[in-house]
Amino acid sequence: MYYRAIRNDMLKRKAITLTTMLFIAAAALLVALAAILVVNLAGAIDTLMTRAKTPHFMQMHTGELDTARLATFAAQNDLIAESQVLEFLNIEGAQFRFAERSLAGSVQDNGLAVQSKTFDFLLDLDGNIIQPSDGEIYVPISYVQDGSARIGDTVEVAGTAFLIAGALRDSQMQPLLASSKRFLVSPSDFAQLREHGSIEYLIEFRLHDLATLGAFETAYTAAALDANGPTITYPLFRLLNGLSDGLMIAVILLVSVLVLAIAFLCIRFTLLAKIEDDYREIGVMKAIGLRVADIKSVPLPTSAMAVTTDRTHGLRSAEETEQFIDA
Repeated sequence: MYYRAIRNDMLKRKAITLTTMLFIAAAALLVALAAILVVNLAGAIDTLMTRAKTPHFMQMHTGELDTARLATFAAQNDLIAESQVLEFLNIEGAQFRFAERSLAGSVQDNGLAVQSKTFDFLLDLDGNIIQPSDGEIYVPISYVQDGSARIGDTVEVAGTAFLIAGALRDSQMQPLLASSKRFLVSPSDFAQLREHGSIEYLIEFRLHDLATLGAFETAYTAAALDANGPTITYPLFRLLNGLSDGLMIAVILLVSVLVLAIAFLCIRFTLLAKIEDDYREIGVMKAIGLRVADIKSVPLPTSAMAVTTDRTHGLRSAEETEQFIDA
C-alpha cells in the first residue's frame, strides 16, 4: 500500500519529484567530492613534506650571522637531529624577465637558492631531488601554472640568461600565502649572481621528536641566537600548504550546504502543498476519531484513507465515511 501510494504521488508530481531528487543528488555529489579532495590533499601534503624533509623549525635572519654560536647551540642541544644554514639570495622582482613579462609587480620576495645537502630539498614534479646544471634554472611551480614561465624558454636574472629546465615543488615556499619564492640554480651560478642581491639566511633544524618542538622553541629563544626575521615551524608549513587548496574545498562544502538547504526547502514546500491538497481527508480522519499518531502513519490519498477507515471503523469507501460523519 505504501509503495503504491508513493509511486502514484511521484507520477502525479513528476516535475517536483525530479527537482527534489536533482538537488539531493547534487548535494550528495558535492559533499562526496569535498571529502575526496580533503583526503587527497592531506595525502599529497604528507608525501611532499616527507620527501622534501621539511625542517621542523626555521628561523629567517637578515644581517650578520654568528655561525659559531649556532654550531655550539646545535652541538649541545640533545633535541636536534640535524641542523643547517641555507642562503637565500633576495633579488628585486624587476630583475626577473621572462619571455612575456617580468616580476616587477610581484608582491613576493623572489630569490635564488642552491640545493640543500641534508634536508629541505627542492623537488621536481616527480618528487625527485633536483640537481641543476650550470645555465639551468628551476622556477616555482606557481609561475608555471599562471603562465609567467614556460619550460624550455629562457629567463633573465640580473642580466644573466638561464634555460628554464623545469618547475620545482617547495614544501616551504610553494603555497600562495608564502611571502617568498625560491628559484633553484647551480652553486656556481649562485656565486656569480651573489652581488646582485641581498643574502637572507634560513636557519633550519630537524628534531628527533616533533613533540618536543615547543621545548626547542623555548630553548632557541632563551639562547638569544640570531632571529632578525620570522620564525616558522613544521605545523605552520603544513597549514600553509593546505590553506590554498583548502579554501577551494571550503567553497565546495559551502555550495553543497546551500544546495542541501535548497533540497530540504523543496521537500518542506512539497509536503506543505501535499498536506494542503489532503486537508479534507485529514479532517475526515480527525472527525472519525483517529489519533494523530495513526494519521501520520497513513498515506493521505483517498484510496489509502479508505483502506484505513475500513480497517478501523468497518467503512468500505470514502463515500461511506462522509455518510458516517453526516450521521
